[in-house]
Amino acid sequence: MDRGKYGSKIHLITERTGLPLSDGISGANTHDSQTLIPLVQGMPPIRSRRGRRRRRPGKLYGDKGYD
Repeated sequence: MDRGKYGSKIHLITERTGLPLSDGISGANTHDSQTLIPLVQGMPPIRSRRGRRRRRPGKLYGDKGYD
């Protein structure tokens, strides 16, 4: 398997209905798990009916590349 690939990958975090919350671009040879934390930190605060705004979602689902 060739690890020295050229190009880029687009990473996207969406809510359940498909509304984009955060996006980013990384190199093709960068592991997906290294881009996950900056994507989660780049999300705007989540509005709730009462109390202060949450900074992170309660659950986060991803494909096997983010292990």
